Amino acid sequence: MLHGCGGAYDNQGKLAARHQMWGAYFADHGYTALMLDSFTPRGVREICTVKFANRTLKEDDRAGDAYAALAWLRQQSGIDGSHISLLGWSHGAGVTLEAIGQRPKAGDGFNAAVAFYPGCTSRNKKSDQFHPYAALLLLIGESDDWTPAAPCEALADKVMARGEPMQIVLYPDTYHDFDNPGLKTKRVRSEVPNGVNSGQGVTVAPNAQAREDAMQRVITFLDAHLK
Repeated sequence: MLHGCGGAYDNQGKLAARHQMWGAYFADHGYTALMLDSFTPRGVREICTVKFANRTLKEDDRAGDAYAALAWLRQQSGIDGSHISLLGWSHGAGVTLEAIGQRPKAGDGFNAAVAFYPGCTSRNKKSDQFHPYAALLLLIGESDDWTPAAPCEALADKVMARGEPMQIVLYPDTYHDFDNPGLKTKRVRSEVPNGVNSGQGVTVAPNAQAREDAMQRVITFLDAHLK
């Protein structure tokens, strides 16, 4: 599991509510979940408030983390190393797309991937270079003004038209972070400089119905590709 730009932990230093929820959910369905922290070892707390151009930690860097974690998991007892998926949120979802679009030079990669509301704008502009090598499920809210849905939908259409393994689920009237159980109300994060409306912040809001649907879809997807 790959965290977003806010990191793996909450303000109290505990694993964030979303990550706890999904980890427990996967365990209840017979899966082992590994939460990969790409920030703390690098001395980074968060990058949500950093403009894209000023970020020193890129998606490609974290894709390397994902493959290092894959190699580590395959060395652990009790883990079926031939059936491992990658899942990420927001910035971590962009990392998921980056990783699943570059088949490893040696050895096998992931068997499937799930991306929650990734940024697709730049990748859609170079869609001819994006070729997921394993089944990919993308979930995003249609009202997302942080990582907009339209470029993701366009990217998915192009990838699927080529017969490559990608599917997308769009949730109407749904914003960024919709699956986060720690969010109680809709709010605008004015401190975030990146988004559809530059300088106006971005919207985050819970959607319990979309969250429940996404959880069921993800388990169905993983059961189809990992078991």
